[in-house]
Amino acid sequence: MPDTIGMEADPQHDLAAAGRETSRSTMIVDLSAIEVNYRKCQALAPRSACGAVVKADAYGLGAARIAPFLASLGCAHFFVADVEEGIALRDEVPSFAKIYMLHGAMPGMELAAEQHNLLPILNSREQLEAWLRHCRLRNRALPAGIHVDTGLSRLGFSIDELDTIAGNGSALSEMRVVLFMSQLACAEWRNEVCLEQLNRFRRLAHLFPNASLSLSNSAGLLAGYEFHFDLIRAGGGIFGFSTSDDPDFKPKQVVRLRTKIIQSRVVERGETIGYFRSYTVKKRMRIAAAAIGYADGFPRTLGNRGHVFICGNRVPVVGFVSMDVITIDVTDLHENWTRPGTVVDLICPEQTVGDMASSAKMLSDELTTSIGRRCRRLYVSSERNDMRHR
Repeated sequence: MPDTIGMEADPQHDLAAAGRETSRSTMIVDLSAIEVNYRKCQALAPRSACGAVVKADAYGLGAARIAPFLASLGCAHFFVADVEEGIALRDEVPSFAKIYMLHGAMPGMELAAEQHNLLPILNSREQLEAWLRHCRLRNRALPAGIHVDTGLSRLGFSIDELDTIAGNGSALSEMRVVLFMSQLACAEWRNEVCLEQLNRFRRLAHLFPNASLSLSNSAGLLAGYEFHFDLIRAGGGIFGFSTSDDPDFKPKQVVRLRTKIIQSRVVERGETIGYFRSYTVKKRMRIAAAAIGYADGFPRTLGNRGHVFICGNRVPVVGFVSMDVITIDVTDLHENWTRPGTVVDLICPEQTVGDMASSAKMLSDELTTSIGRRCRRLYVSSERNDMRHR
């Protein structure tokens, strides 16, 4: 679990703390912003429970810290990808919290799922039959979820297949279906595809009268109340990622990312910078090497086209992004601002996760999940006056 750093949390202290730490790069996660976003998701669907999608280590932000924090806010439903993620999360959240595995139980993992009180979302006849065999072996009607594919063509039973299985009532009588779900293909835009998926889901929902119903992810919150059903699966909306222009939901920025300058130097006109000599110096300039690269998740596509910030000043990336280092043009900055150890802001108020992801032609969660383990996570909360790290 994270350790407490004894200091009151505010933006200036956050900057100073990150600058004093020995870690090369730091992702700062604002728990108070997560709380605001979670409450907003709840408010948009007041008749539904709001669950949290914390797969892929909570989109790279740190599930072991964020899931128990969400549980303290009343979140009782968590979604992970597989058994391994579920086992890792089980000890972090209260025993009553439900943990759903979106990939279901892979062959041979049924007992592990039961032992760790995990709920597989069954996606196929093979998974269903394996779970029913396990129920018979244990002589118990064990709980699980059912996923139907209503139009994404990814995971889930086909509609015809599910109709056939439901027609044979005995096939499902040996287990407890606690969740019936589907995934919207393009919830960001309420269109004919969304409405067709909604109609297909509604048509099948009566097959599972005792199950909770779940169709909406974060984007589905904004598609309309008829998409909400019993349980919302919020992920990006909680973590501050939103592709919607809907004024009813502007999530607070949760993530900051910063690193430090290692070295500054002067380069003369005609010299080149970086691998493959990709940047040619047009006039005498000062450059700084900052301690982050593609091994840390900084996108290679931002070489010679991205930018960062120092003391609020926009600074261009020059040269290709290396494994551990980026080079930036600091010619216009005072030398006192470019000494070794100076903080370089990558994701910050001036450049959000969405801004950087867009520049790199990535999704926001694609960017955060790529930020590696060398980058320390620092958890701050101005509301709760604490600062934690791992």
